[in-house]
Amino acid sequence: MQTLEQTQQFSFQSQELPTKLLDPALVHSDGHWKIQFSRLANRKENTFGYLGITDAGTISYSGYRPWNSRELLQTAKRYILQTRQDSLKPHVARWQSALKEQKITAHAMYEHMLQLGITPEQIQQALRLKILNDFDAFLTFGAGEASFIPSTQLRDLIPVPGFSMAGLLDEAQKRQVLWQQLRPIIPSMQMLPVLDPQVLEAANLPQSQRQWIEKVVQHQRPLNKIAIGLAKDPLEVARLFAKWVRAELLHLEPLPQTQSTKVMIIDDSPLVLKQFHSLVGALGYQVEVCQQAEIALQQIAQVKPGIVFIDINMPGITGFELVKEIRQQPSLAAIPLVILTGEQKLSNKWRAQWSGCEFLTKPLASTEINQFQLQLQELIYALVFGPSMIVGA
Repeated sequence: MQTLEQTQQFSFQSQELPTKLLDPALVHSDGHWKIQFSRLANRKENTFGYLGITDAGTISYSGYRPWNSRELLQTAKRYILQTRQDSLKPHVARWQSALKEQKITAHAMYEHMLQLGITPEQIQQALRLKILNDFDAFLTFGAGEASFIPSTQLRDLIPVPGFSMAGLLDEAQKRQVLWQQLRPIIPSMQMLPVLDPQVLEAANLPQSQRQWIEKVVQHQRPLNKIAIGLAKDPLEVARLFAKWVRAELLHLEPLPQTQSTKVMIIDDSPLVLKQFHSLVGALGYQVEVCQQAEIALQQIAQVKPGIVFIDINMPGITGFELVKEIRQQPSLAAIPLVILTGEQKLSNKWRAQWSGCEFLTKPLASTEINQFQLQLQELIYALVFGPSMIVGA
């Protein structure tokens, strides 16, 4: 029979996290699961996921750090539009100041919110959406390991009842299906919606709806920022804009910073180069390809890409040998490099880590392409624009 200590950690493969968390053999006390994703482990700023458990089978919070009172305020500001009203702004400012000085608890802040007219249902729904949005990211990060850290105080720190783990994880998996269906139309939430004024004017829409669409789009913000501005679930916003794209009322364009970023891939397979060009090009980046590793160094120096993806197994020179040559060039040494392979060997991952490279496995089946594109998107944003860029944020 397994002991408590033996059941408080597990490894998981891509998309297995929900199933593993629901394993009846796991014994839960109050505390949190600390989740390390293999693909993110090599970063300078390691990224962990956290899931708070306050009863067996109940999730109380999620995020990228253990729970503290600041999480409640940030979640309320993100998902409750009422917190941005002028009448509440002075209170929000006072809460933020008190949090910095550790002079307010989550329970006290929760009670104050209720006194100001925010309902318990609004706060609970905000925390629920945060957990689901975090899972949208967690389920794109692939394989990893989870360990449980008990906390006898956690139950007293969170003022809102938890959520059924089975129900939330079931919904999280259904959301993955919806995101995959939207991906051909909404390849990235970091894309800008651009209206076609003539089509919009000719469309048989109520004037109020047409004005609302114009108002939402006029500030030239990407979809993820629109979702934040509306205090809406990103999936809800993605589905709405997908409807408008299908109706040809608008189209999506990459952000200017994306358009100026060059992404390069070095691989001897024409099929892989074509697939990579299609997937990364759909995210709005300029794509440069190189099929001959022998001339790759010269091409990198000419192109000056923001990030380079390198296949391991190429004729003439291996990917790791090419990495070594790139690192020996002072003008190229700082370029972020990602090792690509179809082989899920731990030794390759370790060699990539020792070489100061990220590591990404190529899709081996058509069903893996959507997830691979999400991984590409997250990696490029994290390496080029900073480690805080998370998919779906």
